[in-house]
Amino acid sequence: MALRDLLTALEEEGAAEHERAQQDRRRQAAQLLADAQDRAATIHQDVVTAAETAARQEAEDLLITARFRARRAVRTARDDALEEVLGQVREQVLALPGSPDGRAMANACLQEAVRAMPQATTVHVHPADAATLRPEATVQVVADLEHGGAIAEDDQGRYVDNTYLTRLANTWPELRAGLSGSWNQDS
Repeated sequence: MALRDLLTALEEEGAAEHERAQQDRRRQAAQLLADAQDRAATIHQDVVTAAETAARQEAEDLLITARFRARRAVRTARDDALEEVLGQVREQVLALPGSPDGRAMANACLQEAVRAMPQATTVHVHPADAATLRPEATVQVVADLEHGGAIAEDDQGRYVDNTYLTRLANTWPELRAGLSGSWNQDS
């Protein structure tokens, strides 16, 4: 074999070897690219899943907060409405002394207070109702209350407060609960 043939054979063998190495590098590069794309897809899916989870949690937190604020707003509105009702009832009660209904109610309060304290010697009433009341002969009427109703008092300082405002204060918790309960049924 001549030197030229040997060089040609070596050159062809080198070219073939170079081509195989190139193909191996292309296969490795293609595999690296495929692996990188798979990894990128996995990372992308993980990021999307994490973002969706965070968004759902944030939406749930916002919904919980909104519901809480709505319930608080309803409670506040109901409390305000109940305070308005109480204020209106209080105004009506304060307007009773001296009115036709007020005289009848003052007399009923006086009789009830004296029945609750039979040993009463003094009954305090509003000046506008004093002239129309008919207590027992043993009870002195003192017209010194600022609002309607009656306070029966004995000689030892014990008393029964049967005034309109005291009665309202005593019955308000039950009335308030009843009103609130009826509103809850409407919801």
